[in-house]
Amino acid sequence: MRQKNGCVSSAPEAVAAVVLAAGESRRYGELKQLLDWNGQPFVCVVAQTALEAKLSPVIVVTGAQHARVRRAVAHLPVKVVYNPKWREGQSASLKVGLQALPPQCRASVFLLADQPQIPARLLCSLVETHASTGSPLVAPQVEGHLTSPVLFDRITFPDLETITGDRGGRALFERYPPHLIPWPESAIALDVDTPSDYRDLLRYNEGDE
Repeated sequence: MRQKNGCVSSAPEAVAAVVLAAGESRRYGELKQLLDWNGQPFVCVVAQTALEAKLSPVIVVTGAQHARVRRAVAHLPVKVVYNPKWREGQSASLKVGLQALPPQCRASVFLLADQPQIPARLLCSLVETHASTGSPLVAPQVEGHLTSPVLFDRITFPDLETITGDRGGRALFERYPPHLIPWPESAIALDVDTPSDYRDLLRYNEGDE
């Protein structure tokens, strides 16, 4: 059933969200998950967007400064899971997120905690495309380049469990070529790796208002 916000309820597809928020942001110099976005921490905004898109459950994987990140989302109906091996890189967080998914989950969208500019309608498009195509992977494409977030079908979960080191789901793209959704908003591809990136993202946000 289509909802008022244009999203399709995830109930028939049972699509979850895993928000990766475990890193220590060493390159940035402070925890990116807690940077401000319109008065809220990044991680809170990303989790709220997943909820708005009707993804369920929404799982937040923490690691560095676990208590602070957990407090940032404590008021939201999300499940927080701690990755004790967060220093081993993104693959460890992927596995913790996968292990927290319920057995009825058909797919999951993996979101980065430093991309608060991702709109709910993009997440809805990923879910709708997965439902209509059955593709193992669905991802947005901006100006010819694949970007995050990416939806992974359950069929890919065993392969995600084999990834090691500081690598994410892109390690599977050769085996499971993603179904790409052309997306007109180039700002969704912005990452916050440096304070300069953060300033660029804030300028985008100010121009969008």
